[in-house]
Amino acid sequence: MAQRSQDEGVAAGVPVVTEPGGIRNVVLVGRSGVGKTALVEALRAATDATGRGAAVPVGTPAGADGPAVADPGRSVALSAVPLRHAGVKVNLLDTPGYADFVAGLRAGLRAADAALFVVSAADGLDPATVALWEECAAVDLPRSVVVSRLDDPRADFDEAVALCQRLFGDTVVAVHLPMLGDDGESVAGLLGLLTDRVYDYSAGLPAVVRDPDPEHLSAIAESRDELVEAILAESENDSLLDRYVAGLDVAPPVLVAELDRAVARGYLHPVVPVCAATGVGLDLLLDGLVDAFPAPSRRELPVVTGGDGSPRPPLDCDPDGPLVAEVLQTTVEAGPGRVGLVRVFSGTLRPGQPVHLARAGAPGADDPDVRIADLRSPSGTPGGAVPLAVAGDVVAVTGWDGVTTGDTISDVREPLVLVPWELPEPLLPVAVVAAADGDTDAVARELGRLVDADPTLRLTHDPDTRQLVLWCVGEAQAQEVLDRVRAGGVGVGTEPVRVALVDGGGPALREPVDEVLARVPGHTVGRVLGDLSARRGRVLGTEPDPEAEGLTLVRAEVPAAELVRYAPALRDLTGGAGTFGRRFVRHEPVPAHLTEQLRAEHTVQR
Repeated sequence: MAQRSQDEGVAAGVPVVTEPGGIRNVVLVGRSGVGKTALVEALRAATDATGRGAAVPVGTPAGADGPAVADPGRSVALSAVPLRHAGVKVNLLDTPGYADFVAGLRAGLRAADAALFVVSAADGLDPATVALWEECAAVDLPRSVVVSRLDDPRADFDEAVALCQRLFGDTVVAVHLPMLGDDGESVAGLLGLLTDRVYDYSAGLPAVVRDPDPEHLSAIAESRDELVEAILAESENDSLLDRYVAGLDVAPPVLVAELDRAVARGYLHPVVPVCAATGVGLDLLLDGLVDAFPAPSRRELPVVTGGDGSPRPPLDCDPDGPLVAEVLQTTVEAGPGRVGLVRVFSGTLRPGQPVHLARAGAPGADDPDVRIADLRSPSGTPGGAVPLAVAGDVVAVTGWDGVTTGDTISDVREPLVLVPWELPEPLLPVAVVAAADGDTDAVARELGRLVDADPTLRLTHDPDTRQLVLWCVGEAQAQEVLDRVRAGGVGVGTEPVRVALVDGGGPALREPVDEVLARVPGHTVGRVLGDLSARRGRVLGTEPDPEAEGLTLVRAEVPAAELVRYAPALRDLTGGAGTFGRRFVRHEPVPAHLTEQLRAEHTVQR
């Protein structure tokens, strides 16, 4: 984690790599507002000598029919930005921080070999980020923590580290401390706890490395012992710990190397203070990504089966192995049409190559006659064509019509299928109507095109109420989809979702009832039960979740009409950590005191 020469980190473009050892795939995780995208842009600028500035990632292309972002500070899709540092290609996978856009987060985790958790020095942690940390820990994904927004007036680095240690665990260790500038308020540099050096950013990047001032020595010494003990406790070299216990020094380069090995194995998780606006810590962070995070060849790959579902041996990240790649995300751009963001797990992908395409979520719906058109860098910069993508790399593939997120790409001579990653079921229904007579078919076409590219959307037509219903993860996603339809020149609006009047003897208004299974943090159960009761729900029971420590399963039966906005409500009740599923169980008579209200609010058919 010590600073290296900056000469290799400056590049006029991202190199083409031919071996997995020259690649690092790093996903950035954190809630909205912590500064992930600003950090990516700052890292891009720090490694880019062309002066292009901020990246234009796949998913938010300028002038294209990609996601229209009403809030420019909110990312709604996964973006991949390749950097070059110390001769290594680093694919930064910036994920949406807002819970509605979970497809981008899941795709980023699927493609990554390590995770960078971004935590604001001013705003603390949320339960959803803590749950993601535990999820990554369950699969031994190497992780580091970036404490961002050091320039915020409310920033408190020590409190941020203490909070991470309390919620993430004591394997989180600070390796640098912020150093205040002459004004006593701004962060001008970092103190290296292992190197006993000062990294001074007063003049910008790269940092000026020098000996610490006398007033810095006590701060370094106070924190250094705890860090060294944590590193040596995880070392496979017992003699180093014996040497340290005996009062003998362990050389800083040895400690740095041992820390890097512990991070790569997922045993320790260093904290790096960073300020994207001033450049503080960016070079040290880049060094850590290259030196401590593992190459794709050092990580287990997803499970693969034959085209008929038969088991197959585990994959190796080998450029000469059988071709297996996966579409992480699709967008539609002006010019190239549909673009797929692809992670290559095995083999090598080349332009013009014939491939077999296994459709996601549709067994047997394969397309054996697909030809790769063009490969390009996923950063969206001009002239980004690349000749190949080896195992471990992330690349954009253009010129595909009909390709969908989650599709598996393999050799036509040996069709293979990757076991899909887990995505939440869209449970928020929105009844969509055309703004003008005669536009109904156009609305359905536009929605169908967007749903085809996003596995967390679903479109249905209710024959009873004659409504076109868009099912989403949350309200922000629903609004995003509607904005994109309008951006395509099609007027669209919404109306209340459905009930049907059932005849039998005398007319009686009945409503569907769903069984709900919610998975929530234990300390939120009381709030969740109270909310279900307010929704006319009948709680069937609660029990500890056998698959996740600290979570509780809540089962209830709730009228479907009361679940229309339950997805965002549950996130609010649980700080973003709660999830639920639902299934229809039966119809029940509507309570008499609600009948007239429902008749007035909903379209009723006889």
